[in-house]
Amino acid sequence: MFCSDNATMGGCARSVFSDRKSALLQFVLLMVFLNDLTCALKDMRVTIPQAARIMDTVSLQCFYDLEGEPLYTVKWYKGSKEFFRFIPKELPNTQVFPLPGIDVDLSKSNQNEVVLRHVQPEVTGKYKCEVSSDAPNFYTLYVSGYLYVIDTPEEDPVMWVETDFPEIGYSIRGNCSTPPSYPPANITWLINGKKINESSSFQHQDPNAISSMSRRQPMITTSLLEFEIDGDTFQGGRAKVECVASVFNLYKRSVERVLEEERPRPRPSSVLGTRDSASAIPVANLKLYIVIVIAIIFVRLR
Repeated sequence: MFCSDNATMGGCARSVFSDRKSALLQFVLLMVFLNDLTCALKDMRVTIPQAARIMDTVSLQCFYDLEGEPLYTVKWYKGSKEFFRFIPKELPNTQVFPLPGIDVDLSKSNQNEVVLRHVQPEVTGKYKCEVSSDAPNFYTLYVSGYLYVIDTPEEDPVMWVETDFPEIGYSIRGNCSTPPSYPPANITWLINGKKINESSSFQHQDPNAISSMSRRQPMITTSLLEFEIDGDTFQGGRAKVECVASVFNLYKRSVERVLEEERPRPRPSSVLGTRDSASAIPVANLKLYIVIVIAIIFVRLR
């Protein structure tokens, strides 16, 4: 705002002060409102398993602090679709909305937990818990998490290690393959309990499996190893090579092989000896020859 002459300066100053006072009052009211909003429903969190096997029973938990506000409703969504609702003022206070693969156990589900029985592959997805307080405020918050339903392997991984040249300067070569699973298993290599990097890794379909257009086709993971042997590889003449396969926290199997250090192959220098040692050989033979001759002469003189 600008003032054109002295006559209007007083009115202009009062107007500016009034505008600032009004803006300050609005800001204070906004902060009070936001503070009331954030404090009415807080500390909200969900506990959702990262992964589950097909046909497992899964518990999805939702925790929150209403700070004295009455609870209006708790809703659970898979993606954007609601499948469970809890309303304490209604009887029955639970309601289920059908979704493929989801089987809610109502006897164990409540305002803090929903239990899913016999989970199927289509249960994989993002889950959201939405909590609302009752009148007069109807505050609402939500949090979410992701659940994978997986096909775990049923057997141990298979490992092969080449041991033709287990000595310093050569490399330990090998490969390790996991049984089919979805998602594909991860492979970790260990030598003497210490993690080492793989040379390469790839996934491929099981050649014995029936072909399917499903995106959940079980896959085999194969990892290649090439590790150069150094002075610390063999401890006490032995080295333990281990392949560990894992899928989330539901599958972890390992196979190992203990390698025995071969006696180092002699180098040409160790066979031929040094120049000094080579020249010392005839000297030793000459001394022995002299001793023998003296002994023969001594016997004849007797």
